[in-house]
Amino acid sequence: MTEPNTRYAVVIESHHSLAEGIAECLRQRGYIVGVAGTHASGAAWAASRARVDFLVASVPATGESPEGAFLAEARTGNPLIGMVVVRSDNDDDMATVPRHAVTLRKPFSFLELENAIDRATAAV
Repeated sequence: MTEPNTRYAVVIESHHSLAEGIAECLRQRGYIVGVAGTHASGAAWAASRARVDFLVASVPATGESPEGAFLAEARTGNPLIGMVVVRSDNDDDMATVPRHAVTLRKPFSFLELENAIDRATAAV
């Protein structure tokens, strides 16, 4: 049974070392974190939880179209989810990114990540 104060986060990032760095930042904030290399696997991890409180997702994920992104689905099942969307290119199509999401462009520092998480948490 899930404890009422347990917070869950999903990190969707195909570069393992970057994904683990983001996950560690969230763990330091008290989240139980699932790490996935694709939006499909991130959605599967999230579906195994009663709710997801935070999402950091690379858009588009390597090898996936933006239309397959987990972003809209995550918000539907978790209306109070905090969200950071990681972009690697200024020309990325942002049409599928929810308006409340905070965007972060690669490369970024740990401090920039912390700031983005703070802003995304405050936005919900």
